[in-house]
Formats: sequence, structure tokens, C-alpha cells
Amino acid sequence: MSNDLNKKINSVSLSDWLSEFHSEDELRELFLNMDKALKYIHEHGYCIEVFHPNYIQILNDRTDCIQFQKLVELSPDYSVKSDMIKQDIFNSAFIQIGIYTKTLKYLNVDFLRENFDSFAQFIPSSDVSYYRGVVQRGAAVYLSEFAEEKANRDLMDLEKQLDEGGNSTNKTLVKASDKRIDVDSVNSKINDQIYKQINGMNEAAFVNSLLIPAIVISVLAILLALGLLIS
Repeated sequence: MSNDLNKKINSVSLSDWLSEFHSEDELRELFLNMDKALKYIHEHGYCIEVFHPNYIQILNDRTDCIQFQKLVELSPDYSVKSDMIKQDIFNSAFIQIGIYTKTLKYLNVDFLRENFDSFAQFIPSSDVSYYRGVVQRGAAVYLSEFAEEKANRDLMDLEKQLDEGGNSTNKTLVKASDKRIDVDSVNSKINDQIYKQINGMNEAAFVNSLLIPAIVISVLAILLALGLLIS
């Protein structure tokens, strides 16, 4: 996968990508990958400055390569930082619901909150509770984390049913894949490449934090030495 991103990159905005038909499954896959990119950005100290389909790029026609173009640093204040992340998660859910329902151009936040049930029928049934939690209850949960937890609970329920049913053949099939489903870690290497500038900026800031005090101390040492010589 990484080799693909090292070659010439072709990108298309989410707005343009949506001009063609995409199935519900394709949209959900895209949204999960958008969410993984969003979480990656937050974990590296940034959030989205402009959350609009025109500024979200799909690279090389791959729904696992999502680039948010307008980023801004998260606040160092914990409370403000939490609010910024929460707002990003809400904005992401808002856009996704607008796309599922084909109402994004006209969708209003207050109207969505007050009439969520009318929109729910157009959202994948497995994710309705997630979007309800974010839109109506202010939950700050990533879609990929929700999907991972739900998938693992479903797997546990299936294993329980098979254990109770006593079907040894099916139990063998389930036990063969008896490990937690980790949805979130899939895109880490891809996002490392797409968002190199985040790491680069953080490294530069770290280097500066070391260099500036060293320079100040050196200058003070030189001035002190000069002062001693003059005296």
C-alpha cells in the first residue's frame, strides 16, 4: 500500500467523488477511513480548520487514503482541546448523515437534532445508535471505535450462540478467527505518509524547544566571559 502513495498522487475532492453513484457499503467504508484519519490527526495534536467536502481529498481513488487539507493545531488547554475534538467528531457525523440522506446542501444542525428519527431510516441500521449519540447527546466517540466495539460484541454473541447450540463444526470456524477485531490500526502506515507534515511540524517544534534554550545559555556564557575579560 505504501508504495502506491510514493508514486504520483492523483486526488479528487469528496464533493467530486460524490458526483458519481456509490453504494451504502462504499460510503460506510469511506466514512470509517475518514474517521481513522480524523483520529490520527487528533492524536498528532491537530484538528480540522475547514470541515467541508471541498477540502477533503480522496487519493488515488482509494477510500482508505483520505486527506483533510485544512488543519490547525489543537489548543494546549485541555478543556478547549476536548471541545475542538468533540466539534470535529460532530462535524464528521453531520457531513456523513447529509451524504447518506442526500441533504447536505440544505441540512441545518438544529433541524437535524430535532428530527433525527426522520433521517435515521437512511443511515445503515448498525450505525444509527452511533449517530444518534453524537448528534443528540453530544457523544465524542470515533465511528471506527464504535464499529470495532460492535464487531467484537457481535463476535462474542455469535460464539455464545454456537456454544449453546453445540455445533462443533461452526465452533471450530469461529475459534479459528478468535481474536479481537482491530478496526482502528489498519490505516496507521497510510496516514503516516499522508500527514507527514504533521510529524514534521511537531519535530521542528521539538528541536526548536531544545535549541533555543541552548542558544540563550551559550550567549549568556559568552557575555559573562566577555564581562570577566573586560573587568
